[in-house]
Amino acid sequence: MPEMNLERRKYLRNGERWVTINEVVYCRLWFEFLVFSPSYELARKHRAGTLTDSDQARLPADFADVLAVFDDLGDIQRITFDDWWLDKGFRFFGYQGEQPRVGVIDVLFRENPAQLETLLMRGAEYINERWSKQGQQPSAIVAIPLSLTKAQMAQHLEHALAPYKEKLSYLTPQPPKYGLHGRKRDTNSLFRYMKCLLVKAQFPEIKLYQIGAVAGLSSTYSSRFEENEDIEDRHALKILTSRAISRGLMIAENAARGIFPSYNRNEHAVAPNWEEMRHIIDSRGDWLDSL
Repeated sequence: MPEMNLERRKYLRNGERWVTINEVVYCRLWFEFLVFSPSYELARKHRAGTLTDSDQARLPADFADVLAVFDDLGDIQRITFDDWWLDKGFRFFGYQGEQPRVGVIDVLFRENPAQLETLLMRGAEYINERWSKQGQQPSAIVAIPLSLTKAQMAQHLEHALAPYKEKLSYLTPQPPKYGLHGRKRDTNSLFRYMKCLLVKAQFPEIKLYQIGAVAGLSSTYSSRFEENEDIEDRHALKILTSRAISRGLMIAENAARGIFPSYNRNEHAVAPNWEEMRHIIDSRGDWLDSL
């Protein structure tokens, strides 16, 4: 998904916390990637008291960090995203403070006396009240002649605010406990990585290039296997699939530690048990189908 567009941003609100629609999309992906995290599954077993001896041997050195995230975000295997979001979403992923709104500070009329004093007073009220409650986000104070048409106002505003777009591309209210990692994010890549993990878990015995083909990893190479299997294409898709699976696993493991989305290497990441992962996915799928 491209960078969030501030002008088109939409919000969801629950009490004192709010979150953008775009961020909910990434939280949904965070929720789904936790299913693929071996560390998160170990945390679930630990809290359920079902760890085996072999599980104990796999516990990562930073298991306390994973447990802390699990205690916040909970067991995601027997809950829908909608229910999970109502219970966890705003509390752990929401910004605190009033939803950002456009507001009028004052209107200037030629016949009004003491306009400077009134403007200063209302400007101070805005800064101390509304601006503070909305998280002191970057805000533009502009003069708009009311004689302009709406189209003219929009055109002038776009031109006037253009130099500040970089500064306006982030939020500055009280941050959520679990914020999204980084600025440049791409849902399409995240979906591709997840699909490769899913195919690998369901068919662990097939070759890497076949996983990539089934997952539709590459529009360039995957489609070519419908007619032939060029050895160079197969090798290229094998490399792409290996990278996608590696990144997908690291995204899942980092998600279990409260970092998403990131495929930066985590030295404490737990290697997957693909047979166990397939069982988890099948069991969860059966449960969802029964609803």
